[in-house]
Amino acid sequence: ESTRPQHLPRLALAQGIPAQHRVMVAMPVMLTDAASVDALLHRLQLHHLANPEPHAQFALRSDWADADSARVASDDALLQCARQGIRALNARHPQAHGEAPRFVLLHRERVFSESEQCWIGWERKRGKLEALVARLAKADPGPFLDLGEDSRIAAGTAYVLTLDSDTQLPPGRLRELVGVAAHPLNRPRLDAAARRVVG
Repeated sequence: ESTRPQHLPRLALAQGIPAQHRVMVAMPVMLTDAASVDALLHRLQLHHLANPEPHAQFALRSDWADADSARVASDDALLQCARQGIRALNARHPQAHGEAPRFVLLHRERVFSESEQCWIGWERKRGKLEALVARLAKADPGPFLDLGEDSRIAAGTAYVLTLDSDTQLPPGRLRELVGVAAHPLNRPRLDAAARRVVG
């Protein structure tokens, strides 16, 4: 069975995304080598340049590559490379004083996977998203490393847009997507007893 696409109601947000609809654009990635880290940081910057919203934060949700042990020799250097890149982006595109940084790094340690018999980022892409949603809901850092200002999530983040590292975010599209999510007719209806979305 199929259904026709339908136009969803949306808020115009002509003045930009307001603070009460703050959004995080998050890319699930793996830190594998310095060149790929640079490419990921470049892609994150392009998302911001195409959608320069004051109430949008841009995050790399990262893991190290799978390994035979919890840590390998290249891990610290790759993490440092990513942190330096995030700091450089924030220096180039600063937020107002006291605001959370525009760009953040949310990185997890490996855990041992019995089914894969190696050390991996738990549940990889889906696990990173679950951990982020839990962190936003409970203000609990969970599995993400405390990297100080490099990992400070903006308070009151209402929405998360997750993008693969090869996905583009055209100019103005972030505002449109938040406008759809923020419209009262598109809010999820929850079954409190079953704790799930029913409509």
